[in-house]
Amino acid sequence: MEVLSDEIIKNFLENASLYSWKTFSQPKKLRTSLWISEIDEFCEVCEQARPFHDLRPRGGLSGRNIEYLKSGTSCLIYTCVSCKNESHTFLVEQIVNDDIVKVQKYGQRPRKKIERDSKLQKFFKQDAEYYEKALISLNNGYGIAAFAYFRRIVELNISNLLDLLVSDLNTEDTENPINLAIAELRKESPMSDKIKVANKALPEYLKPEGLNPLGKIYSLLSEGVHSLTDEECLDKAESLQACLSFLITELASRRRNRDKFKKMVGAL
Repeated sequence: MEVLSDEIIKNFLENASLYSWKTFSQPKKLRTSLWISEIDEFCEVCEQARPFHDLRPRGGLSGRNIEYLKSGTSCLIYTCVSCKNESHTFLVEQIVNDDIVKVQKYGQRPRKKIERDSKLQKFFKQDAEYYEKALISLNNGYGIAAFAYFRRIVELNISNLLDLLVSDLNTEDTENPINLAIAELRKESPMSDKIKVANKALPEYLKPEGLNPLGKIYSLLSEGVHSLTDEECLDKAESLQACLSFLITELASRRRNRDKFKKMVGAL
């Protein structure tokens, strides 16, 4: 378990989803609050990322008993150090129990923008509503719901993935075992069979140490829906999207490059 520190709090304020609990252990020197002096945020006035500081006056502790962090709520306000016109406010609930501190953001202003992967957005354009709901679920700390939407998207788009894989094969060879298997899978078959065939057609460089990336992605999504907690799903969501994006981008770029090269050769 990570120890609560300024860097941990900074990352939590900048990146944590609303309503998702994070658990940390208390440092040896107990904290008096969740206050930290600086975070990094995007400033709409400056139109770029800037350091944000807490510019409110803070009274000293001289002559007073030190009170350590206790269960309750915290309001943290940070202002852009450049323009001093834009402020970001975070409302945090903390539960302190012995050596453990649990925290969650239950409010944030301005609302955190939902970042979209342009490559996934383009590939999943026919299921844009599900992709948007997956991102909204992640942004609000509903990891299991997000995984359910992502699993549905993968199921609905497995044929599109197979199209990218077929384009990597010699499509004129109708007797190619993989071509035959894919043709059969397009009719009707369990998702597990589609994943196995898709993996066979993947180029070797997309199968590190023989691993089945599509199988890994789909099994993780299924595990998330049935077994993992919201927090565990949220922790894995970033890597999940990165793997999907890389896989789709690599397959699509190979097809584009091959078509481009074919045109170049044809023009000779």
